[in-house]
Amino acid sequence: MRKIALIVSKGSRYGKNNYLQEFLQVNDTVYNFYGMWETPNLSLLTIAGILPENYDIQFIDEDHGQEIDFSQFYDIVALTGMTQQINRTYEIADRFREQGIYVVIGGIHATLLPKEAKQHADSVMVGEGEALWKEFISDYDTGTCREIYESKGYIDLKTSPVPRYDLVDKRLYTSYSIQTTRGCPRSCDYCTLPIMYGSTYRHKTIEQIVNEIKAIKKVDKDAFIFFADDNMFINRDFSFELLEKISTMNIKWGTQTDISVANDTELLKLIHKAGCHWMFIGFENVSESGLKFLDRKQWKAKQLEAYTDSIEKIHKAGLNIWASFMFGGDNDTNETFKKTLDFALDNGIYSGSFTILTPLPGTKLYDDMKEQNRIIDYDWSRYTFWDTVYKPNNLTSDELSKGVAWVYSNFYSKENVIRRTQLIKKRIKDYYRNEARV
Repeated sequence: MRKIALIVSKGSRYGKNNYLQEFLQVNDTVYNFYGMWETPNLSLLTIAGILPENYDIQFIDEDHGQEIDFSQFYDIVALTGMTQQINRTYEIADRFREQGIYVVIGGIHATLLPKEAKQHADSVMVGEGEALWKEFISDYDTGTCREIYESKGYIDLKTSPVPRYDLVDKRLYTSYSIQTTRGCPRSCDYCTLPIMYGSTYRHKTIEQIVNEIKAIKKVDKDAFIFFADDNMFINRDFSFELLEKISTMNIKWGTQTDISVANDTELLKLIHKAGCHWMFIGFENVSESGLKFLDRKQWKAKQLEAYTDSIEKIHKAGLNIWASFMFGGDNDTNETFKKTLDFALDNGIYSGSFTILTPLPGTKLYDDMKEQNRIIDYDWSRYTFWDTVYKPNNLTSDELSKGVAWVYSNFYSKENVIRRTQLIKKRIKDYYRNEARV
Protein backbone atom coordinates (compact mmCIF):
# COMPACT_ATOMS: atom_id res chain seq x y z
CA MET A 1 0.00 0.00 0.00
CA ARG A 2 1.46 3.35 -1.06
CA LYS A 3 0.71 6.44 1.00
CA ILE A 4 0.13 9.80 -0.69
CA ALA A 5 -0.74 13.24 0.69
CA LEU A 6 -2.65 15.68 -1.51
CA ILE A 7 -2.01 19.11 -0.01
CA VAL A 8 -3.60 22.51 -0.65
CA SER A 9 -1.27 25.20 0.72
CA LYS A 10 -2.49 28.20 2.66
CA GLY A 11 -3.14 31.37 0.70
CA SER A 12 -3.83 34.99 1.56
CA ARG A 13 -7.43 36.05 2.14
CA TYR A 14 -8.02 39.53 0.69
CA GLY A 15 -4.31 40.22 0.39
CA LYS A 16 -2.13 42.58 2.38
CA ASN A 17 -3.97 45.76 1.39
CA ASN A 18 -4.01 47.65 4.71
CA TYR A 19 -6.98 49.81 3.73
CA LEU A 20 -9.08 46.76 2.89
CA GLN A 21 -7.95 44.89 5.99
CA GLU A 22 -9.03 47.82 8.19
CA PHE A 23 -12.54 47.63 6.74
CA LEU A 24 -12.74 43.85 7.07
CA GLN A 25 -11.85 44.05 10.75
CA VAL A 26 -15.01 46.02 11.50
CA ASN A 27 -17.40 44.57 8.90
CA ASP A 28 -18.01 40.84 8.44
CA THR A 29 -20.50 41.23 5.58
CA VAL A 30 -17.87 40.48 2.94
CA TYR A 31 -16.96 37.24 4.70
CA ASN A 32 -20.64 36.27 4.81
CA PHE A 33 -20.97 36.69 1.04
CA TYR A 34 -17.60 35.22 0.13
CA GLY A 35 -18.24 32.27 2.43
CA MET A 36 -20.24 30.75 -0.41
CA TRP A 37 -16.92 30.15 -2.21
CA GLU A 38 -15.48 27.90 0.51
CA THR A 39 -15.01 24.81 -1.65
CA PRO A 40 -12.45 21.98 -1.47
CA ASN A 41 -9.75 22.00 -4.14
CA LEU A 42 -11.25 20.31 -7.19
CA SER A 43 -7.95 19.60 -8.95
CA LEU A 44 -6.53 17.41 -6.20
CA LEU A 45 -9.84 15.61 -5.63
CA THR A 46 -9.90 14.85 -9.36
CA ILE A 47 -6.35 13.46 -9.20
CA ALA A 48 -7.46 11.34 -6.24
CA GLY A 49 -10.09 9.82 -8.52
CA ILE A 50 -7.32 8.56 -10.81
CA LEU A 51 -5.12 6.94 -8.18
CA PRO A 52 -5.13 3.13 -7.97
CA GLU A 53 -6.86 1.26 -5.15
CA ASN A 54 -3.53 0.40 -3.54
CA TYR A 55 -2.99 4.08 -2.63
CA ASP A 56 -3.83 5.31 0.86
CA ILE A 57 -4.90 8.91 0.13
CA GLN A 58 -4.89 11.78 2.61
CA PHE A 59 -6.39 15.12 1.52
CA ILE A 60 -5.00 18.01 3.60
CA ASP A 61 -6.45 21.48 3.09
CA GLU A 62 -4.18 23.94 4.86
CA ASP A 63 -6.05 26.80 3.16
CA HIS A 64 -9.13 25.86 5.21
CA GLY A 65 -7.36 25.36 8.51
CA GLN A 66 -6.11 21.77 8.44
CA GLU A 67 -2.60 21.30 9.81
CA ILE A 68 0.18 19.44 8.03
CA ASP A 69 1.97 16.82 10.10
CA PHE A 70 5.52 16.90 8.76
CA SER A 71 6.45 13.91 10.92
CA GLN A 72 4.14 11.67 8.87
CA PHE A 73 5.71 9.43 6.26
CA TYR A 74 4.36 9.48 2.72
CA ASP A 75 5.62 7.82 -0.42
CA ILE A 76 4.45 10.85 -2.42
CA VAL A 77 3.38 14.38 -1.52
CA ALA A 78 1.41 16.17 -4.24
CA LEU A 79 0.92 19.93 -4.00
CA THR A 80 -0.96 22.55 -5.94
CA GLY A 81 -1.27 26.29 -5.58
CA MET A 82 -2.29 29.43 -7.37
CA THR A 83 0.30 32.18 -7.73
CA GLN A 84 -0.54 33.80 -4.39
CA GLN A 85 -0.20 30.40 -2.65
CA ILE A 86 2.94 29.21 -4.38
CA ASN A 87 5.53 30.52 -1.89
CA ARG A 88 3.91 28.45 0.85
CA THR A 89 3.62 25.52 -1.57
CA TYR A 90 7.38 25.65 -2.08
CA GLU A 91 8.02 25.82 1.68
CA ILE A 92 5.98 22.67 2.25
CA ALA A 93 7.64 20.91 -0.68
CA ASP A 94 11.13 21.74 0.58
CA ARG A 95 10.40 20.39 4.06
CA PHE A 96 9.15 17.06 2.74
CA ARG A 97 12.01 16.73 0.26
CA GLU A 98 14.49 17.25 3.10
CA GLN A 99 13.04 14.04 4.54
CA GLY A 100 13.57 12.17 1.27
CA ILE A 101 9.88 12.15 0.32
CA TYR A 102 9.02 12.34 -3.38
CA VAL A 103 7.28 15.65 -4.14
CA VAL A 104 5.10 16.52 -7.13
CA ILE A 105 3.87 20.07 -7.84
CA GLY A 106 1.14 20.93 -10.32
CA GLY A 107 -1.50 23.59 -10.89
CA ILE A 108 -1.75 26.84 -12.78
CA HIS A 109 1.41 28.54 -11.46
CA ALA A 110 3.58 25.46 -11.95
CA THR A 111 2.21 25.15 -15.48
CA LEU A 112 3.17 28.75 -16.24
CA LEU A 113 6.59 28.62 -14.53
CA PRO A 114 7.69 24.95 -14.51
CA LYS A 115 11.43 25.71 -14.20
CA GLU A 116 10.78 27.68 -11.03
CA ALA A 117 8.57 24.91 -9.61
CA LYS A 118 11.17 22.27 -10.46
CA GLN A 119 13.57 23.84 -7.95
CA HIS A 120 11.21 22.61 -5.23
CA ALA A 121 9.87 19.34 -6.67
CA ASP A 122 11.02 16.00 -7.98
CA SER A 123 8.38 16.14 -10.73
CA VAL A 124 6.30 19.02 -12.10
CA MET A 125 2.97 18.65 -13.89
CA VAL A 126 2.52 21.12 -16.75
CA GLY A 127 -1.08 21.31 -17.92
CA GLU A 128 -4.21 19.33 -17.11
CA GLY A 129 -3.45 16.66 -14.55
CA GLU A 130 -5.67 13.72 -15.47
CA ALA A 131 -3.52 12.25 -18.27
CA LEU A 132 -0.24 13.34 -16.69
CA TRP A 133 -0.92 11.57 -13.40
CA LYS A 134 -1.72 8.31 -15.16
CA GLU A 135 1.71 8.51 -16.80
CA PHE A 136 3.39 9.48 -13.54
CA ILE A 137 1.90 6.60 -11.53
CA SER A 138 3.07 4.12 -14.14
CA ASP A 139 6.57 5.64 -14.12
CA TYR A 140 6.69 5.78 -10.32
CA ASP A 141 5.95 2.06 -10.11
CA THR A 142 8.90 1.31 -12.40
CA GLY A 143 11.27 3.93 -10.95
CA THR A 144 11.45 5.90 -14.20
CA CYS A 145 9.84 9.22 -13.21
CA ARG A 146 10.55 12.29 -15.31
CA GLU A 147 11.28 15.76 -13.99
CA ILE A 148 8.65 17.42 -16.18
CA TYR A 149 5.35 15.92 -17.32
CA GLU A 150 3.83 18.13 -19.99
CA SER A 151 0.39 17.84 -21.58
CA LYS A 152 0.22 17.15 -25.29
CA GLY A 153 -2.87 19.15 -26.14
CA TYR A 154 -6.01 19.14 -24.01
CA ILE A 155 -7.72 16.09 -22.57
CA ASP A 156 -11.07 14.64 -23.56
CA LEU A 157 -13.19 15.53 -20.52
CA LYS A 158 -15.23 12.40 -21.06
CA THR A 159 -12.25 10.52 -19.59
CA SER A 160 -12.10 12.63 -16.42
CA PRO A 161 -12.92 10.68 -13.23
CA VAL A 162 -15.46 11.49 -10.54
CA PRO A 163 -13.57 13.58 -7.95
CA ARG A 164 -13.10 11.97 -4.52
CA TYR A 165 -15.39 14.25 -2.54
CA ASP A 166 -15.52 11.55 0.15
CA LEU A 167 -11.97 12.51 1.23
CA VAL A 168 -12.93 15.95 2.57
CA ASP A 169 -14.00 17.12 6.01
CA LYS A 170 -17.37 18.61 5.12
CA ARG A 171 -17.34 20.84 8.21
CA LEU A 172 -14.79 23.07 6.46
CA TYR A 173 -16.84 23.94 3.39
CA THR A 174 -20.02 25.71 2.37
CA SER A 175 -20.10 24.40 -1.20
CA TYR A 176 -18.58 21.86 -3.59
CA SER A 177 -17.26 22.41 -7.11
CA ILE A 178 -17.97 20.57 -10.34
CA GLN A 179 -16.52 21.35 -13.75
CA THR A 180 -18.93 20.50 -16.55
CA THR A 181 -16.84 22.23 -19.22
CA ARG A 182 -13.38 23.67 -19.82
CA GLY A 183 -12.15 26.26 -22.28
CA CYS A 184 -13.16 29.84 -22.99
CA PRO A 185 -13.07 31.54 -26.41
CA ARG A 186 -12.76 35.09 -24.99
CA SER A 187 -8.96 35.03 -24.33
CA CYS A 188 -8.76 38.19 -22.20
CA ASP A 189 -5.24 39.59 -21.78
CA TYR A 190 -5.23 39.25 -17.98
CA CYS A 191 -6.65 35.72 -17.74
CA THR A 192 -4.65 32.51 -17.24
CA LEU A 193 -7.52 30.09 -17.90
CA PRO A 194 -7.19 29.97 -21.72
CA ILE A 195 -3.49 29.17 -21.18
CA MET A 196 -4.34 26.29 -18.86
CA TYR A 197 -7.47 24.98 -20.56
CA GLY A 198 -7.39 26.44 -24.07
CA SER A 199 -10.01 28.36 -26.01
CA THR A 200 -11.77 25.30 -27.44
CA TYR A 201 -14.93 24.45 -25.53
CA ARG A 202 -15.03 20.89 -24.16
CA HIS A 203 -17.61 19.23 -21.94
CA LYS A 204 -18.25 16.11 -19.92
CA THR A 205 -21.17 13.80 -20.56
CA ILE A 206 -24.47 14.39 -18.78
CA GLU A 207 -24.02 11.02 -17.07
CA GLN A 208 -20.62 12.08 -15.67
CA ILE A 209 -22.05 15.29 -14.24
CA VAL A 210 -25.02 13.49 -12.70
CA ASN A 211 -22.62 11.02 -11.06
CA GLU A 212 -20.56 13.88 -9.63
CA ILE A 213 -23.67 15.54 -8.19
CA LYS A 214 -24.65 12.22 -6.61
CA ALA A 215 -21.13 11.83 -5.17
CA ILE A 216 -21.41 15.26 -3.54
CA LYS A 217 -24.85 14.45 -2.14
CA LYS A 218 -23.43 11.33 -0.49
CA VAL A 219 -21.07 13.61 1.43
CA ASP A 220 -23.57 16.41 2.06
CA LYS A 221 -27.15 15.93 0.89
CA ASP A 222 -27.91 19.66 1.21
CA ALA A 223 -24.70 20.89 -0.42
CA PHE A 224 -24.59 24.06 -2.48
CA ILE A 225 -22.87 23.28 -5.79
CA PHE A 226 -20.61 25.68 -7.63
CA PHE A 227 -20.20 24.85 -11.31
CA ALA A 228 -16.62 26.06 -11.68
CA ASP A 229 -16.61 26.27 -15.46
CA ASP A 230 -14.62 29.00 -17.17
CA ASN A 231 -17.77 30.07 -19.02
CA MET A 232 -20.63 27.63 -18.54
CA PHE A 233 -23.22 28.31 -21.23
CA ILE A 234 -21.17 28.69 -24.43
CA ASN A 235 -22.62 25.51 -25.99
CA ARG A 236 -26.37 26.15 -26.06
CA ASP A 237 -27.51 22.63 -26.98
CA PHE A 238 -25.39 21.01 -24.27
CA SER A 239 -26.51 23.64 -21.76
CA PHE A 240 -30.18 22.90 -22.41
CA GLU A 241 -29.65 19.17 -22.09
CA LEU A 242 -27.71 19.56 -18.84
CA LEU A 243 -30.13 22.06 -17.30
CA GLU A 244 -33.13 19.88 -18.11
CA LYS A 245 -31.45 17.01 -16.29
CA ILE A 246 -30.33 18.88 -13.18
CA SER A 247 -33.73 20.57 -12.89
CA THR A 248 -34.95 17.14 -11.73
CA MET A 249 -32.23 16.74 -9.07
CA ASN A 250 -33.32 19.38 -6.53
CA ILE A 251 -29.98 21.15 -6.12
CA LYS A 252 -28.99 24.72 -5.29
CA TRP A 253 -26.13 26.08 -7.32
CA GLY A 254 -24.16 28.98 -8.77
CA THR A 255 -21.84 29.26 -11.74
CA GLN A 256 -19.58 31.45 -13.89
CA THR A 257 -20.65 32.76 -17.27
CA ASP A 258 -20.54 35.95 -19.34
CA ILE A 259 -23.10 38.66 -19.99
CA SER A 260 -24.17 37.16 -23.33
CA VAL A 261 -26.32 34.70 -21.39
CA ALA A 262 -28.86 37.53 -21.12
CA ASN A 263 -29.57 37.33 -24.85
CA ASP A 264 -31.32 33.96 -24.53
CA THR A 265 -34.64 34.23 -22.67
CA GLU A 266 -35.39 30.51 -22.89
CA LEU A 267 -31.97 29.66 -21.49
CA LEU A 268 -32.45 32.07 -18.58
CA LYS A 269 -35.81 30.48 -17.74
CA LEU A 270 -34.25 27.04 -17.70
CA ILE A 271 -31.28 28.19 -15.59
CA HIS A 272 -33.75 29.43 -12.97
CA LYS A 273 -35.88 26.29 -13.18
CA ALA A 274 -32.78 24.14 -12.63
CA GLY A 275 -32.09 25.76 -9.25
CA CYS A 276 -29.50 28.45 -9.96
CA HIS A 277 -29.20 31.06 -7.20
CA TRP A 278 -26.59 33.33 -8.77
CA MET A 279 -24.28 33.69 -11.74
CA PHE A 280 -20.77 35.12 -11.45
CA ILE A 281 -20.29 37.49 -14.40
CA GLY A 282 -17.15 39.47 -15.19
CA PHE A 283 -18.13 43.03 -16.14
CA GLU A 284 -14.57 44.16 -15.27
CA ASN A 285 -15.08 47.84 -16.12
CA VAL A 286 -17.95 50.23 -16.83
CA SER A 287 -16.22 52.45 -19.38
CA GLU A 288 -15.37 51.71 -23.00
CA SER A 289 -11.78 52.88 -22.62
CA GLY A 290 -11.34 50.68 -19.55
CA LEU A 291 -12.64 47.59 -21.32
CA LYS A 292 -10.57 48.23 -24.44
CA PHE A 293 -7.41 48.17 -22.34
CA LEU A 294 -8.35 44.85 -20.71
CA ASP A 295 -9.40 42.97 -23.83
CA ARG A 296 -7.58 43.33 -27.13
CA LYS A 297 -10.38 41.45 -28.92
CA GLN A 298 -12.82 44.10 -27.65
CA TRP A 299 -15.53 41.53 -26.92
CA LYS A 300 -16.53 43.04 -23.59
CA ALA A 301 -16.32 46.60 -24.88
CA LYS A 302 -18.93 45.66 -27.48
CA GLN A 303 -21.27 44.44 -24.71
CA LEU A 304 -20.96 47.60 -22.60
CA GLU A 305 -23.86 49.51 -24.15
CA ALA A 306 -26.20 46.63 -23.29
CA TYR A 307 -24.90 46.01 -19.75
CA THR A 308 -27.88 47.58 -17.97
CA ASP A 309 -30.50 45.97 -20.23
CA SER A 310 -28.76 42.61 -19.90
CA ILE A 311 -28.75 42.85 -16.11
CA GLU A 312 -32.46 43.65 -16.14
CA LYS A 313 -33.20 40.59 -18.30
CA ILE A 314 -31.29 38.34 -15.92
CA HIS A 315 -33.07 39.81 -12.91
CA LYS A 316 -36.47 39.43 -14.57
CA ALA A 317 -35.70 35.73 -14.99
CA GLY A 318 -35.47 35.45 -11.20
CA LEU A 319 -31.67 35.19 -11.13
CA ASN A 320 -29.07 37.08 -9.11
CA ILE A 321 -25.74 38.39 -10.38
CA TRP A 322 -22.42 38.19 -8.59
CA ALA A 323 -20.52 40.84 -10.52
CA SER A 324 -16.77 41.12 -10.93
CA PHE A 325 -14.98 44.44 -11.46
CA MET A 326 -11.29 45.15 -11.90
CA PHE A 327 -9.46 48.40 -11.14
CA GLY A 328 -6.07 49.68 -12.24
CA GLY A 329 -6.18 49.53 -16.02
CA ASP A 330 -4.24 52.20 -17.85
CA ASN A 331 -7.35 54.27 -18.54
CA ASP A 332 -8.73 54.13 -14.99
CA THR A 333 -8.71 57.25 -12.80
CA ASN A 334 -9.95 58.11 -9.31
CA GLU A 335 -13.37 58.71 -10.86
CA THR A 336 -13.54 55.05 -11.89
CA PHE A 337 -14.16 53.90 -8.31
CA LYS A 338 -17.32 55.97 -7.80
CA LYS A 339 -18.57 55.28 -11.31
CA THR A 340 -18.25 51.53 -10.72
CA LEU A 341 -19.89 51.68 -7.30
CA ASP A 342 -22.81 53.69 -8.67
CA PHE A 343 -23.24 51.20 -11.52
CA ALA A 344 -23.31 48.23 -9.13
CA LEU A 345 -25.76 49.87 -6.73
CA ASP A 346 -28.04 51.37 -9.39
CA ASN A 347 -28.36 48.01 -11.12
CA GLY A 348 -29.20 46.09 -7.95
CA ILE A 349 -26.21 43.76 -8.10
CA TYR A 350 -26.59 40.97 -5.53
CA SER A 351 -22.89 40.68 -4.67
CA GLY A 352 -19.69 42.16 -6.01
CA SER A 353 -16.04 41.26 -6.32
CA PHE A 354 -13.84 44.36 -6.63
CA THR A 355 -10.24 43.57 -7.41
CA ILE A 356 -6.97 45.13 -8.47
CA LEU A 357 -5.71 44.25 -11.93
CA THR A 358 -2.99 41.64 -11.41
CA PRO A 359 -0.43 40.69 -14.10
CA LEU A 360 -0.26 36.95 -13.52
CA PRO A 361 2.79 35.23 -15.04
CA GLY A 362 2.12 33.70 -18.43
CA THR A 363 -0.50 36.25 -19.47
CA LYS A 364 -0.09 38.88 -22.16
CA LEU A 365 -0.66 41.52 -19.50
CA TYR A 366 2.32 40.22 -17.51
CA ASP A 367 4.57 40.08 -20.57
CA ASP A 368 3.61 43.62 -21.60
CA MET A 369 4.15 45.09 -18.14
CA LYS A 370 7.43 43.28 -17.65
CA GLU A 371 8.68 44.61 -20.98
CA GLN A 372 7.65 48.12 -19.90
CA ASN A 373 9.47 47.70 -16.53
CA ARG A 374 6.22 48.34 -14.69
CA ILE A 375 6.20 45.32 -12.38
CA ILE A 376 7.44 46.49 -8.99
CA ASP A 377 6.94 43.36 -6.89
CA TYR A 378 7.81 39.74 -7.71
CA ASP A 379 6.73 38.40 -4.32
CA TRP A 380 4.11 35.92 -5.53
CA SER A 381 2.29 36.05 -2.18
CA ARG A 382 1.16 39.57 -3.13
CA TYR A 383 -0.47 38.43 -6.40
CA THR A 384 -3.81 38.23 -4.60
CA PHE A 385 -5.97 40.57 -6.73
CA TRP A 386 -6.17 42.99 -3.78
CA ASP A 387 -2.53 44.13 -3.73
CA THR A 388 -0.79 46.45 -6.19
CA VAL A 389 2.28 44.81 -7.76
CA TYR A 390 2.83 47.12 -10.74
CA LYS A 391 3.00 50.82 -11.55
CA PRO A 392 -0.50 52.05 -12.47
CA ASN A 393 -0.80 54.62 -15.24
CA ASN A 394 -3.19 57.30 -13.96
CA LEU A 395 -3.17 56.36 -10.27
CA THR A 396 -0.55 55.89 -7.60
CA SER A 397 -0.26 52.48 -5.96
CA ASP A 398 -1.66 53.96 -2.77
CA GLU A 399 -4.65 55.50 -4.59
CA LEU A 400 -5.42 52.16 -6.22
CA SER A 401 -5.25 50.22 -2.95
CA LYS A 402 -7.30 52.84 -1.13
CA GLY A 403 -9.87 53.11 -3.93
CA VAL A 404 -10.65 49.39 -3.97
CA ALA A 405 -11.11 49.42 -0.19
CA TRP A 406 -13.42 52.43 -0.51
CA VAL A 407 -15.64 50.59 -3.00
CA TYR A 408 -15.84 47.54 -0.73
CA SER A 409 -16.66 49.63 2.34
CA ASN A 410 -19.51 51.37 0.52
CA PHE A 411 -20.93 48.44 -1.43
CA TYR A 412 -20.95 46.23 1.67
CA SER A 413 -22.03 48.94 4.11
CA LYS A 414 -25.03 48.05 6.26
CA GLU A 415 -27.15 50.65 4.48
CA ASN A 416 -26.39 49.34 0.99
CA VAL A 417 -26.72 45.68 1.96
CA ILE A 418 -30.22 46.43 3.30
CA ARG A 419 -31.00 48.37 0.13
CA ARG A 420 -29.93 45.47 -2.09
CA THR A 421 -31.79 42.95 0.06
CA GLN A 422 -35.00 44.93 -0.35
CA LEU A 423 -34.47 45.12 -4.12
CA ILE A 424 -33.89 41.38 -4.33
CA LYS A 425 -37.02 40.62 -2.30
CA LYS A 426 -39.03 42.88 -4.60
CA ARG A 427 -37.58 41.17 -7.69
CA ILE A 428 -38.52 37.76 -6.31
CA LYS A 429 -42.10 38.91 -5.67
CA ASP A 430 -42.32 40.45 -9.13
CA TYR A 431 -40.94 37.28 -10.72
CA TYR A 432 -43.49 34.96 -9.13
CA ARG A 433 -46.31 37.45 -9.72
CA ASN A 434 -45.44 37.54 -13.41
CA GLU A 435 -45.11 33.76 -13.56
CA ALA A 436 -48.58 33.39 -12.05
CA ARG A 437 -50.01 35.49 -14.87
CA VAL A 438 -48.52 33.30 -17.59
